[in-house]
Amino acid sequence: MQSSYKIFIPVDGIKYSDLFDWSDPSQKCKVVQTSIQRPGLLRQNSRTGSLINCNEQKIALFRHGGDVFAINEKCPHAGGPLHLGDIEEMPDNTLCIRCPWHSWRFDLLTGKVRMPKGQNREAKVYPVSVGENGKLSIGFDEFNARYFSGDIDF
Repeated sequence: MQSSYKIFIPVDGIKYSDLFDWSDPSQKCKVVQTSIQRPGLLRQNSRTGSLINCNEQKIALFRHGGDVFAINEKCPHAGGPLHLGDIEEMPDNTLCIRCPWHSWRFDLLTGKVRMPKGQNREAKVYPVSVGENGKLSIGFDEFNARYFSGDIDF
């Protein structure tokens, strides 16, 4: 039996307000400050998610209205970069991320593939908590084992 208990780990360098809001058409070009790739101001010329590393996992973050979604960065089909994908609303109003490589669509709540039909692959999704001042935390079942192997400097 798997526990529903999650360990929430803070996300460094990015807050709720830094995320592009896919539900707001006025955010076509937004300036954000981030330390993910390099410090300083970066201009988002296109709508993309944010790539972060948390608990030794590469994760794509997306904001749609008041909701924040976290999904494993690698597409389970061919390894495409999901943070570069587009958010699409399906006919049943669910939100999906569309992989930029082969256009596979994954439900942002469940990680299940929605298109193409008949596939049973899933992308790992994570719960996100938005705290005081927009601080983001991502929920994991456990700490990455590398934290206990001595391979990581704190």
